[in-house]
Amino acid sequence: MFAKLSALVGGGPALNVNIGHQYDTAWGCWTHHSCTSKDDGSASSVFKIAAADPNDVKLVAARNGVKRLKMLRHPNVLAFKDSLEVQEKGQTVLYLITEAVRPLATVLQELDLSGQHRDEYLATGMLHMTNAVSFINNSCNMIHGNLCMAAVVVTDSLDWKLHGFDLLSEHALTGDFALKHASWMVASQYKPAELAKCEWEAVQQGPSWAVDSWGLGCMMQEVFSGQPLSAVEQLRRTDVIPPALLADYQKLLSSHTGRRLNPSKVAESRFLNNKLVEVVGFMENISLKDSAEKDSFFKKLPAMIPAIPEPVAVRKLLPLLSSSLEFGGAPASAVSSLMLIGRMLSGDEFIRRVVPSLSRLFASSDRNLRRNLLESIDTYGQHLTTDVIEGQIYPPLSAGFTDENAYIRELTLKSILVLAPKMRQATLTQNLLKHLSRLQVDNEPSIRANTTVLLGNVAQYMGDATCKKVWGHLLPQLTAGIC
Repeated sequence: MFAKLSALVGGGPALNVNIGHQYDTAWGCWTHHSCTSKDDGSASSVFKIAAADPNDVKLVAARNGVKRLKMLRHPNVLAFKDSLEVQEKGQTVLYLITEAVRPLATVLQELDLSGQHRDEYLATGMLHMTNAVSFINNSCNMIHGNLCMAAVVVTDSLDWKLHGFDLLSEHALTGDFALKHASWMVASQYKPAELAKCEWEAVQQGPSWAVDSWGLGCMMQEVFSGQPLSAVEQLRRTDVIPPALLADYQKLLSSHTGRRLNPSKVAESRFLNNKLVEVVGFMENISLKDSAEKDSFFKKLPAMIPAIPEPVAVRKLLPLLSSSLEFGGAPASAVSSLMLIGRMLSGDEFIRRVVPSLSRLFASSDRNLRRNLLESIDTYGQHLTTDVIEGQIYPPLSAGFTDENAYIRELTLKSILVLAPKMRQATLTQNLLKHLSRLQVDNEPSIRANTTVLLGNVAQYMGDATCKKVWGHLLPQLTAGIC
């Protein structure tokens, strides 16, 4: 397990992570830090809360939040990894380890999206949050109790995740429920009237979603305005809410608990179910699609990519495309979309995000996939370094020289024009020339001709001695072979 507990010499348990940067914002009384595993360096997040009194209300609520998160399983809810409660410097400290995430406010500031790209991304995120809240209210019959933008964190793939479950309580409000004892943690601007007045009977008798529908409206205001809510009067500002979402927004904030819109209804909004949601949803569920659906989707995808925010295309869609190609979920034609997104990357980013997948794809026995990779080599060859070509690309690519399909052999031959300037002399002279010697007697005249042309272009990279040998010995034979 990532955050397994390890014993200190002569002491108690300790988290097996290195705690790093503290983020500027965090939900409730927690602090939020980046962290890495001491075992393998993998990234996670650690949330920390401390108090001198182990029975402090905020610690009691935090324990409730950790327990609840541990039991919740939903794709739009933050993933639990581990937790630990220890004594440090006279204080009781509670640590919560989760998947690696960052505060939504920080991510939005860095992305700095505008126009349609901003609307598409925010709508997608709000759909995820609406689904998470609907799951809690409708499927679990529970109340989150403190929804706001601070309760949203974002993964590296730019997926929004809901967290902050310290106040999570059953809607029936039976027993010693957290919402009652820690409602003071909810800032006044986020409280619906029944929560502000501690009218627990009204909460209990109203719909299970009533309190959180109000909170969802608050979150919507903060997300689309780009500003934290400082007063309840700001909820009257409707100019920042997309017109297609305004009616739902107003129903979420109804003063009458029974009239507040169920989050499940908000999730049906056409505005929230946009093209970005359609594309990502298809890729995430590609294993359930038939071949006709896949062919239709991937024919349209290249034209849809420009409408997708570039960070989302790179950090979300690109990994989905890579994995679906590697494991056979996507047709070979998906390579064009992979390369289209790859063009958005710098050389170093291309090597980090695309090259590992390319090396595995070249090793595939799927001839159509290899054909697509070779046909598009001009689009990514410029990003490949000598080490990458020699260690990851050329070894599986060279198998194409002996492929039974003549077109694959010819494409492999032509790809060397792109790769040769960055290949080592030893590889060119000791490996490539052997393949070219065999191709001089290929059954296809076009391949024999292209071998001659290729030698004329790459001889300059082989060193003077080999270059003279090529022109003095191999080239006359190849030229004769064309005739």
